[in-house]
Amino acid sequence: MSQVLSRRGLIGAGGMFALSGLLPAVAHAAAAGSGSAAKPLEDYDPVRTELVMNLFVTCSDPEPMVPGTAAGAAVKAKDGGRAEFWPIIGGWFEGPRLKGRVVPGGADFPVIRPDGVEVVDAFYRLREDDGSIIIIHNIGIAYTPIPGQQYRYRLSPSFTVAEGKHDWLNKSLFIATLLADNDMPKQFVRPARPGENDRLIQVHRVV
Repeated sequence: MSQVLSRRGLIGAGGMFALSGLLPAVAHAAAAGSGSAAKPLEDYDPVRTELVMNLFVTCSDPEPMVPGTAAGAAVKAKDGGRAEFWPIIGGWFEGPRLKGRVVPGGADFPVIRPDGVEVVDAFYRLREDDGSIIIIHNIGIAYTPIPGQQYRYRLSPSFTVAEGKHDWLNKSLFIATLLADNDMPKQFVRPARPGENDRLIQVHRVV
C-alpha cells in the first residue's frame, strides 16, 4: 500500500532532503576556509567626523567623594571605586556654529571600575553667547593604547538644548578627546593658577 503524504509532510520532507544536500556543501566550505587567511572587512558606509567645538574647561582641585576620607582613598560604589570629584568652575567653548562660556557648577565624577578602567563622568552646563543654555553629559574612558604609554581619553558627549538653531546638538552623535596639563597645545596653556586645573576637550560630530 502506498503511503499518502500531506502537503505539510511533503514540505517537511523536501526541506529535509534539501538540508541533507546542503550540509555537506557547508561543511566542505568551512573546512576549505579554515586554513586560509581571513578576508579584510569592507567598509560600505565609512564614518566621517567633523570638529565642531573646542571646549576649554577649568576645574578646581579635586575634593574627596566622602568628606573626611584620606586623599585618594576610594569608597566602594555599585559601579566601582569613587575617590574624588572635580568641581567645574569655568571655561569657554568655540566652534563654527557655537561660542560661549562654561557655567560654573557641575563636576566630573570619575570612577575606577572593578576591572581597573577609569571612567570619566562629567555633567555641567554651557551658556551660548545668545543666552541659550546647553546641558552636556560627557562620559568616556581613559586607557593606554600601548602598555607603558600615557593615558588617552576618548569620550562620548551628549547635549540637551531647547528647540531652535542649536538643536542640531540634540540630533547628532559626538565623540571627543581630552588633553590636560602638558599634553595641551601651547596656545591653550595658561599661567598656572593655584587650585585650578585646565583641560581641552575637542568635540567631533559623527557624519
